[in-house]
Amino acid sequence: MNAHTADTTPKSTNGRASAAIRSFRVVLTCVGSHISALVPWSLDMSDYFPFDARPFRLRMGVRPLDLDQWLEVDHDYDAHIALKRELVTTRHDEVVAMVDHPLVADAQAELWELVSHAARSPLNDQRLSPIARCTCSTQEDWVLMIDLGAGPVLAAAGVCFPSRWVLADKVGLTNREIHAPIAHYDEHLARPVDQFFDRLSVDRPVWRLNWNLFDDPALFQPVRKGASALDPTSSTLAADAPPVWLRVERQTLRRLPRTGAIAFGIRIHQQPVNSLAEDHDRLAVLGTALRALPADTFAYKDLGHFAEDLLGWIDRRLID
Repeated sequence: MNAHTADTTPKSTNGRASAAIRSFRVVLTCVGSHISALVPWSLDMSDYFPFDARPFRLRMGVRPLDLDQWLEVDHDYDAHIALKRELVTTRHDEVVAMVDHPLVADAQAELWELVSHAARSPLNDQRLSPIARCTCSTQEDWVLMIDLGAGPVLAAAGVCFPSRWVLADKVGLTNREIHAPIAHYDEHLARPVDQFFDRLSVDRPVWRLNWNLFDDPALFQPVRKGASALDPTSSTLAADAPPVWLRVERQTLRRLPRTGAIAFGIRIHQQPVNSLAEDHDRLAVLGTALRALPADTFAYKDLGHFAEDLLGWIDRRLID
């Protein structure tokens, strides 16, 4: 997992997904280490709404991953790739990190072999580490969890779009150590996540969703910088909507066949909450989910800066 854990099972609407997949949908054949050439697929973010009306509980919420859909491409591809390559050049040590170990080097090379065949525009710059090339070649960020003798640790990563966590603070840590700041993680998820990592097999990759609400749309966001300076009356936001963005992580996990490392992909999707303005069903579910958060989870997600305004806006929209 990563520094944030989803509270609900992923929800995806198959009809919407089918309509949104473009004509260049990926075709992948993977048997052992053999990979055929492919083109990533594209999906409308509206299919990713990780909320429901169940009582709050941290859940893994994993689903089987079709490797045809391992990578995603959307209309932001060029902008995301340009930003990633800029960050790797100008802020390298903030977005790329690794443990110095032969197995880590081997796992990076194995991941790059997979990504370079799958990516739309792989960056084959040999001056960069393989994990940096991976993150510069896809809209996904990448983390490798590797057992170096005492259980899996975060052994290598290229994370250009962190959701308020600092990569340098997590390198070399176990899952429990990485997620220590998350309220209720030890109670609800620590043991299931450890067992899941032990049992994840090469032929059963999975995906899940995680969510956050931010008052800043910046993709590179290791820490909160304060409320967005965007004008709430701009074309991005409705006049009465608070400047808040729903940020969803589509996370994929697969075990690499040669090294046994777990490759963890993190694909950021985000949209202003006012994009839900006419969808009263989802607005109602979102409002219920926010009000159901325990106080410590509410504080961990740092929602206090805008929650009152957001909930007030949701209530007004539901009356309209």
